[in-house]
Amino acid sequence: MKKIFALLLALALLLGFAACGGIGKDKTETTTAAALVPRPLYLVMDIGWGDGPEEYPFEGEATVESLAAGLTAMTGYAFTVTSNTDENGAITIDWSANSSLFDGEAAEPVEGLEFYDYDGMAWFMLDSLCRTIVRSIGVQELFYTMDGGKELVLENLSPPVFFPGPYMLSEYYLNNAFNYEIPEHADVNWWGEYGCEAGILNIVNYNDKGMGWSFHFTFSNGEIEDEGTAAVDPKDPRQAEYVPYVFNFNMWDETIVVTGGDFAGTYRRTDDAVG
Repeated sequence: MKKIFALLLALALLLGFAACGGIGKDKTETTTAAALVPRPLYLVMDIGWGDGPEEYPFEGEATVESLAAGLTAMTGYAFTVTSNTDENGAITIDWSANSSLFDGEAAEPVEGLEFYDYDGMAWFMLDSLCRTIVRSIGVQELFYTMDGGKELVLENLSPPVFFPGPYMLSEYYLNNAFNYEIPEHADVNWWGEYGCEAGILNIVNYNDKGMGWSFHFTFSNGEIEDEGTAAVDPKDPRQAEYVPYVFNFNMWDETIVVTGGDFAGTYRRTDDAVG
């Protein structure tokens, strides 16, 4: 039944998309041929399960804005965003206040793609845009913000969700629902040894010495090493920074996502250390 529904939905979307000019010749002729190349769009229908997204053909520019406009034309939901890319290739996508993510009146969904609650629509939009950008442009890290660069917070989700680090897809957030409430500093166990393909991370001396919480860290991978003292975010003790590294601690499975620098990666605990 699921496959039959997917096929019917695909047909409806493609017919509707062609009518909007997303895959028609007229739109191609108004832009230089070099700018328009096949860039698949991806719709994530199985929210929270990690199943593969449905792929649909699209010809457009290799930009976030072009692909988001393609998703808008294809689905009827307003993927209204702007973007910027940093020197390391990470993309930050800023959601506009008049996107369907915030404004329900901005949605005119195609038949067969209606959602009956806000949660389903929001996760569909977040996951679909992420999958499309990551796979069609090839970016390794994608961040979401709102309102001109502010931290994305979706208070209408149940439970409310904020996105301080790279977007991890709905499966991650739904499996870590209790992790949304900000804990006390003393409850976040940064201490210990962690490992991933990028190397080994050791964290010691996590405490408050009167100048704010911090911890000392060392990185090594057999070829290069680095170390420093990372300052923990006073508003959220699961985040810390020491330029160029940003640390995000997941209390559910005690992993640390490190972005920036030579040791970026997702580190998993390799010991039983406790603070």
